[in-house]
Amino acid sequence: MKHLPLVLAGCLVMSLAMISCSKGSAGPAGPAGATGAAGANGANGTNGTNGTNGPDSVLHSPWITLVTTVDTFTNNGMPDSIFVDTLAAPAITQAILDSGLVLGYMQNLFANDSSIVNVIDYSGYIDAYYKVGFIDFTAQSDISGAKFRYVVIPGSILTQSAAFKNYTKSEIRSMDFSTATKLVNEATNKTAPN
Repeated sequence: MKHLPLVLAGCLVMSLAMISCSKGSAGPAGPAGATGAAGANGANGTNGTNGTNGPDSVLHSPWITLVTTVDTFTNNGMPDSIFVDTLAAPAITQAILDSGLVLGYMQNLFANDSSIVNVIDYSGYIDAYYKVGFIDFTAQSDISGAKFRYVVIPGSILTQSAAFKNYTKSEIRSMDFSTATKLVNEATNKTAPN
């Protein structure tokens, strides 16, 4: 117990010293430091995250490279085969199939240029079947590497747009790419896709 008053006195002195200390004025600013090394580049953003198209939006898919595989079957008792591919196409809804249109285009398979052909022009050799959420392809030979693009046009644009009023669905379905793109751009006041 002899040391207790001494310890208490020491604590009191330290407390007073801490309370009575004040911060001095700031000194002059020092020179700027050297520039640090550049940081690493950030990761690229995810492709295709521009938001969801509304129900009255025309959708142009990007160019998609087809990868066909052989499907063998029996036809009238004889072995046969066909080449197939399936593409996911979430923009194709039941409403689009009921009242809108899906147009399909391919880069010309038989020319060494960048011309674009309506897939209907290849009917019998290549056929595209549009279904809710996807597109099925059948081809008479391996067309792996062929580039395909589809355009989804809602029924409201077909019926309410002056651009399409003079055409039947059948005429629109068989249009060449530049004419269809021009009409879509007129109907939606947009510029042409690449």
